Amino acid sequence: MTQQPTISAERSPRRDLEQQGYAYFKGASLSLPPSLQRELSLLEQDYEHLPADQYCESGNRYRRHSRYVLLPWLDLLEPRPVSYYIQDRELNPADGGVTRTFERLSAPTEANAFLRAMILFDFSNTTFAEPIWSMPVDVGVHAIRYVARPGFPVVPTPNHLHKDGEPYTFIHLIGRRGVTGGENLVADNDKQPLVEITLTDCLDTVVVSDEDVYHHVEPIEAATGASKSYRDVLLIDFTPMRPVTLNAPSPM
Repeated sequence: MTQQPTISAERSPRRDLEQQGYAYFKGASLSLPPSLQRELSLLEQDYEHLPADQYCESGNRYRRHSRYVLLPWLDLLEPRPVSYYIQDRELNPADGGVTRTFERLSAPTEANAFLRAMILFDFSNTTFAEPIWSMPVDVGVHAIRYVARPGFPVVPTPNHLHKDGEPYTFIHLIGRRGVTGGENLVADNDKQPLVEITLTDCLDTVVVSDEDVYHHVEPIEAATGASKSYRDVLLIDFTPMRPVTLNAPSPM
């Protein structure tokens, strides 16, 4: 079997995630072989063609979403034939409580070697207990572009400290141009602020443990005189696919 190219880091974010409930690292701290650099460039180009998010009333959010199943013990990752997304209404009062269906990532993007390597790198840096590594894991991938226009800032939803409902979410910056704001805020479970981070360069990343912290993104605004104003992010989340236990039928 041909060995697939991988992503490595100067320092694993796993320890910070375990100790703090979140971690932050710069894209420059990641090492990508040339083949994955080329694949990353192809992924960046896809953001120019994202469809409008039909659930965004302001019309300034563009998105695709796909789901994969990961078999961790084999490093095997396969797209699932679904692209729905649902959050509890208590977690996301604006968009939660309904099943949202987005256009899937394009077939070339679902097969993109950088994206696949990034998913495997992210999972290897979660703090799941050992038994999770021997069961299938659902992987959600969102490619999102936020477009700011003069006088019309992008206000992410929900517009407050929140949890997503997935055990771990990695927030990777893909691109940022002509905008101000967009700080990532992380708070403890008492909603006391822990850190404020601005992702500025490609692959700058914040990862959060949903059980341990709340998080939020501040609105972004178009910078004065900018000809184009956007913030592109790649969100990757992980949820174990636990076995279903069937109860025996009650005796008649």
